[in-house]
Amino acid sequence: METGGLQFTGPNLLKDPRHRGRILLIGVLALVTLGANLAGILLGFTVVLTHLLYFPVILAAYWYPRRGLLFSVLITVLYGIFIFIFATPATSIDLISLSRMAILILVGGVVSFLSKNLAQSEQQLHDIIEFLPDATFAIDREGRVIAWNRAVEELTGVKKAAVLGQGDYAYALAFYHERRPMLAGLIISGEEKPAEKYPEVRREAPGLVSEVFLPHLHGGRGAHIRFSATALVDAHGTITGAIESIRDITDRVMTEKALEKTSNQLNTQAGILRHDMARQLSVLYGHLRLGVMKFRDPEVISFISELKKAANGIMHQIEISRDYRDIGVTPPAWIPVQDAFLSAANRIDLGNVSFHPWTGRLLVFCDPHLPTVFFHLLHNALKEEVGATKIIATYQVTDLGCVIIIEDNGTGVPDNQKARLFEKREDSFGRGLFLSGEILSITGISMRETGVYGKGARFEILIPSEGYRIAGMTQ
Repeated sequence: METGGLQFTGPNLLKDPRHRGRILLIGVLALVTLGANLAGILLGFTVVLTHLLYFPVILAAYWYPRRGLLFSVLITVLYGIFIFIFATPATSIDLISLSRMAILILVGGVVSFLSKNLAQSEQQLHDIIEFLPDATFAIDREGRVIAWNRAVEELTGVKKAAVLGQGDYAYALAFYHERRPMLAGLIISGEEKPAEKYPEVRREAPGLVSEVFLPHLHGGRGAHIRFSATALVDAHGTITGAIESIRDITDRVMTEKALEKTSNQLNTQAGILRHDMARQLSVLYGHLRLGVMKFRDPEVISFISELKKAANGIMHQIEISRDYRDIGVTPPAWIPVQDAFLSAANRIDLGNVSFHPWTGRLLVFCDPHLPTVFFHLLHNALKEEVGATKIIATYQVTDLGCVIIIEDNGTGVPDNQKARLFEKREDSFGRGLFLSGEILSITGISMRETGVYGKGARFEILIPSEGYRIAGMTQ
């Protein structure tokens, strides 16, 4: 890519072997084509040989657009002088010769104009890459480095001049101290599966992503690096190269490790507290059982019953706090809904209440704690004040996605309490439902209660269209 102000001669330009070769080629073509035209003039014809002058004019205008018009004028003037001096009266300067000279100048001007605009566009693209905040380099189809911005210079300490135009995986030396294809090289080669030395590589549209630790960066202190690369394609979709960005994610990784360590410590302390509370509750349950056997006074028995209910509530809150511990830690996955229902049912004493889940083929993309959601829904339905004797779980496919429906034949939820069911509140009512809503919201699933008070509760779990699958059916 050329920039404005380049000259045909001069110490700076002539020091560059590429420019020396270009200038030599333009000069040789100019001399050869002018010589051929002079020979043609002396022999008495100029019709065909004039077209040869387009070659040096077009090359000069394309490579050096700011001097292309001047060069075409120079070539045209020399051609006109040849005709004026050496032409016979039959081939002297006439209207046709003047038109050829004008077209020659016009071609030089048009090519210079187009080349200058192209150079400006390339320069803008170059500047965009050059000043990107992320370290970035690009390679062509042959693997030669065609861009190496300032950020990658600062990250690796390798200057642009040392790698620009280099092939044979020269770009990898700055990162791995060996020649090997990085993500950009893998894209160019079109490998479907990365080599064994790239186990961390994963495909993310529209390219490849990898996160590695490079111990020699930052003066030997090392750095966690995220590489991402994508293909460069032409108008026909053909891969012409690849561009790769490198981001230092050391701070992020260190923060995540610190948060993970803190979370582990908090979970350990919370586990100790839960264990101690459970032990104390076991002692309390023992005293309550002795109290029931020792006393016969109905008021005392009623008082002990209330204490037992309170203890049961505390135990339930301990279970909820245990569920909170790992929410969001494990990534979402495709969960068989029937298995999640059965897992939840195994955690709870159904007593005389019948439970029938009819969700055998349904899978949802959800946090792995989906059984916890169902556990709290079942727990609410099994409360004595609800009075349910039957719970049924089914699902329906709608235009907006899929709905899992959990219904019971208990008292239901009063209309004035429906809006607050999933809120975080100080009183114990609804805490399990708040937790359930938090678990579902991780993957964009929502929940609502649509039952009729007096006829039973009806909880609807709304799953977006991309968040469910039905085994055996083409989605």
